[in-house]
Order: sequence, then C-alpha cells, then structure tokens
Amino acid sequence: MIVATVTLIVLMLGSGAGFSFDMYRKAAGDVIQDKQIVKQIKSVTKAADKEMKNWQKDANKIAKQIVEMNQNYDLARTDVEPFLNQVDSRRNEFQEKLIQLRFQARDLMSQAEWEAMYAQIE
Repeated sequence: MIVATVTLIVLMLGSGAGFSFDMYRKAAGDVIQDKQIVKQIKSVTKAADKEMKNWQKDANKIAKQIVEMNQNYDLARTDVEPFLNQVDSRRNEFQEKLIQLRFQARDLMSQAEWEAMYAQIE
C-alpha cells in the first residue's frame, strides 16, 4: 500500500491542477506575426488544456480509489497491482498526448519564435 500512497501523492501534487496554457496563447499572439499560425497554436493549446482537465478528472477519481483501497486492511498486493498498472498506463497516455501537442506547436513556428515566446513566458 506504500506504492498506492505514493501514487496518490504524485497524482495530487503532479496532476496539473489549475494549470492553463493561457500564457502560451498570449505569448504566441505577441510574438508570431502570422495570424493563421497564431490561430493554429491557440488550437493546440486549447487541446492541451482539455487534456489537462481530463487528466485532472481522472486523477481525482484515481485518488479516491486509492484512498478506498488503503482503507481495506485485507487488500492483497495482487488486488492493487492491476489497478496501479492501469494508472500508469493512463498517465503515460496523458503524457504522450501532451508531448504530441508540444511538437505540433513547435512545428508551427521557427526556433527564433519559439525562443522569443518562452522568453516572454519566463
């Protein structure tokens, strides 16, 4: 159950709660001259926000399930491991989607625009 408790903590602290890509949308609008590209980047960031919100919902459900599991003294390791494997799988899917979106955004702009956008965000 230690693994389940650690998983709960990671989900709660690293779930992206409250994070938004608004700052990226604003920076893209300020830095990139091509309005069509800005529109595409805003679309990518909105998709990323949607993924973050979906992950947050999943993380909250997972956290509740872990709390319920932790309350069961008789729960066997064989009962916990499949659940944690599902959690890992879902987290990996989420990370893969965000990575894909990051590269979509990167491919829409030059390196100079990318660096200028991040300079504005920092």
